[in-house]
Amino acid sequence: MKLSYALAVIGALLLSALAAGPLAAAPTSSMEPRTGPQGAAFWDDVPTEVPAGAKRGDIYWVQQRFDAPKGAKAWNVVYVTEGADGKLTYVSGEIYLPAASRKQPGHLVLWNHETAGMQDSCAPSRRSLVDKWGIRIPALEQMLDKGFVVVASDYQGLGTPGSTAYLNGAAQAKASLDAVRLAQTFPGADAGPRFVEYGWSQGGQTSLWLAHLQQAYAPELELLGAGEIAPASRHWDLTEYDLTTTATGGYYISRMVGLRVGHPELALRDVLSTDGLEMLEHLSAGCWAIAEKTEGKPTTLFANRDGLQPGKPWRQWLEANDAFLPVRNVPFVFFQGDKDIAVPVELNRKVARDLCQQGVTVDYRESKGLDHENIVPVAVAALPDWFADRFKGVPAQSACAGIP
Repeated sequence: MKLSYALAVIGALLLSALAAGPLAAAPTSSMEPRTGPQGAAFWDDVPTEVPAGAKRGDIYWVQQRFDAPKGAKAWNVVYVTEGADGKLTYVSGEIYLPAASRKQPGHLVLWNHETAGMQDSCAPSRRSLVDKWGIRIPALEQMLDKGFVVVASDYQGLGTPGSTAYLNGAAQAKASLDAVRLAQTFPGADAGPRFVEYGWSQGGQTSLWLAHLQQAYAPELELLGAGEIAPASRHWDLTEYDLTTTATGGYYISRMVGLRVGHPELALRDVLSTDGLEMLEHLSAGCWAIAEKTEGKPTTLFANRDGLQPGKPWRQWLEANDAFLPVRNVPFVFFQGDKDIAVPVELNRKVARDLCQQGVTVDYRESKGLDHENIVPVAVAALPDWFADRFKGVPAQSACAGIP
């Protein structure tokens, strides 16, 4: 982006900030959202209370990013959504606009991010777009080249004040749906109500819950299709699996901490052992510190299995958090490696079969020899064209008959 253009945008946003009240109203063609402060204050200084009259998807403030792909434009955004406790709250996210001008409302793509960590600095919008592994939003450049607007949420409590509601499927789906809502009014996005979504791991669970809730929570929107990259879908199944491994103790501990948010009646000591409780300090020591500290140790060392028994409150909540069916009857495409040790292939074969039994069109693509990470390039190569076909109305193919 040319410096002169960037300065002009920032100047316009700063002028609008002078007239902005405590909560910026949803922008219209004559109103720009106000700009927030630079640096960490953009997230840290967000109020913990949302004023009366605020609506889901309302923008609080924005901050332009300068690491968007060539020619594109990007902003961090703080906006209103529903918290894990059912009350309105603020959450952060990102929006990327393509370089090419469009004569029709832009096709909108929603990205649901993977596990990023539990402390605020781990929030995707607080990080550089490019890290040592490449661009952290899969296929972003390809999506923008096709003229798609791309929007993403950090989810509740990650980045902004409050506890991180990690893996609360319904809450995170609402945060993502409200990111789609903010894109409807974001200046220059020209986004229509039709959208597609995709998510990896944690974001795959979010995508499934979004397809379950969309018609009730955001009926003005129209979901056209969903991409699932090794989704961490059912957390009771994953909990059972974790207790058989030495590789996922950090996920087990993080899951219980995240799922307790909004549920003060649940006690962590009922599902975490003394060793597990002592690991909690590592959740705030770095994005992957908990995984590093538990690696190679049996998850059973950190678990109190008594609280996981049938009928116990924790077990009931884990099962409720897995109740993402039925979903909206839109096409799904799955990308799964058969060597995945974070989300075993057998679990997602079952999820895909369950969708098929509901009558959903599922294009299930399983790759031999690939794991939880190196399945992502397979999805990157396929999703942009798959999404383009959804916007064109091209019928999706089904692989339901061939799912193992």
